[in-house]
Amino acid sequence: MILLKRFRSIPAVILMVLAFISCDDDFHSIGGELVGGQIDALPKYDAGVVAYSKKLPPVQTNNLPLHLLGVYNGPVYGSHTANVLTQLSLPSGNPSFGNRPRLDSVVLTLPYFSTRLEADEQGNNVYRLDSVYGNSPIKLTVSRTNYFINDFDPDANFENRQRYYSDKGAVFENSIIGDPLYENDSFVPSTAEVSFREPNQTGVLDTVTVAPRLRVHLPLEFFQENIIDREGSTELFNNNNFRNFIRGLYFKAEPINDDGTMMLLNFRDSNAGIILYYTNTIEEEGEEDVLEENSFKLNFGPNLINTYSQELSPQIEAGIQASNEETGGERLYLKGGQGSMAVIDLFDEEELEELRSRDWLINEANLTFYVDQATVQGGSTESENIYLYDLTTNQPLSDFYSGRDQSGNLIRNPIHAPVLERDEDANGIFYKIRITSHIREILEGNTDNVKLGLVVTQNTGLINPAALRTPVGPVSQVPIGSVLTPRGTILHGNLSSNEDKRLKFNIYYTDISN
Repeated sequence: MILLKRFRSIPAVILMVLAFISCDDDFHSIGGELVGGQIDALPKYDAGVVAYSKKLPPVQTNNLPLHLLGVYNGPVYGSHTANVLTQLSLPSGNPSFGNRPRLDSVVLTLPYFSTRLEADEQGNNVYRLDSVYGNSPIKLTVSRTNYFINDFDPDANFENRQRYYSDKGAVFENSIIGDPLYENDSFVPSTAEVSFREPNQTGVLDTVTVAPRLRVHLPLEFFQENIIDREGSTELFNNNNFRNFIRGLYFKAEPINDDGTMMLLNFRDSNAGIILYYTNTIEEEGEEDVLEENSFKLNFGPNLINTYSQELSPQIEAGIQASNEETGGERLYLKGGQGSMAVIDLFDEEELEELRSRDWLINEANLTFYVDQATVQGGSTESENIYLYDLTTNQPLSDFYSGRDQSGNLIRNPIHAPVLERDEDANGIFYKIRITSHIREILEGNTDNVKLGLVVTQNTGLINPAALRTPVGPVSQVPIGSVLTPRGTILHGNLSSNEDKRLKFNIYYTDISN
């Protein structure tokens, strides 16, 4: 284990023994093995911690690997709407559609994240949709937009990548032109497999069955006029011309009742896009003309932008405003998307200097955040994960990784931040985040005692930062995993009136001064 400063007075032989012990993987992981795995049997120090909430301004959403689409009505934070603007791209420039092409159908496809379960009694495949929040109908429309998405920022002399933020929905909607290409007043994603006929490599139609997805037909006239009939035109010569011509599509979700459905989607999936099915004519001398089945695919992207719309309730706004950067808050409000988060301050300078003077081995350090069960209804609506990160570097703490594999790739530490601990009724009790390595480094003076950010997250692996349009106190960026979840929670803060549920910062140690 890491030793504190005073250990320099210990004889060299003892230090070598202690250094050897510190290299033991089992001991280093959590330190509990010293006492038969019971870390609670070790001496515990309750360290000082201050935590307060911050409401987030618009967040950058044109750097996301996935995108939210739909309406989510959470039990704590209310309704959250997410829409998507996407460019369209040609698979290659200057396409040829053959002789006398005739457009037969146009199909938009967006696969859902799903898991195949055991087949039913009839042998049919059964699927569960993943990353879908809610199961009530919404209104879904897909329209052409005249909004041009820049790759580079004209205000920075086109030297920096352009950033787009989550509050651009009204601007995009004002740029919609023409009638919707698709409109469904009662849309709900289906768990059923999708079957359709598609030409194979020899041009013969085969029946294809695939996992659940949004698969809908679009009007022929639009694509006949703007794609097929423009063969050989400058608009289809390359993707720069094409994106300037078509601009993009806007996927808009609207609530139709007090509930809704929101989906996490991969618009860049190889199966996502718009496929034009058409026939062309092959003329052979002395023979009857032959109709050949063909297809042409338009891809989504490369630029996509999520837009969010949400209003926090007056009660939650007041709770966030009541937080104090000096003393902390009674509650911590964590909400994904363009939501809210918490800032964590560990120790103060006086306490830190006192701890550095002690002859302690740090066996484990952790933060325990208790769910405010009086306001959070629990069950499946609660976020499984929260994520703690360094607000100075916007990177994870050293405890996030446990080492490297044989290829040199970093390995995530599963005990750093386990999923939400629940009771027998599936209601959330607490999140415990182990920050042992981080605290050792602070006490040894190897790292600064920086402010930490705490967010809910859709996936603890999505740690790349997304910029805020305007920094809020020490917060300038949030992890992408937080941007991609509509969920939220409320936790007891360091000033909670329930002392048993207050935020706890515990350090387990071995005193070797005797």
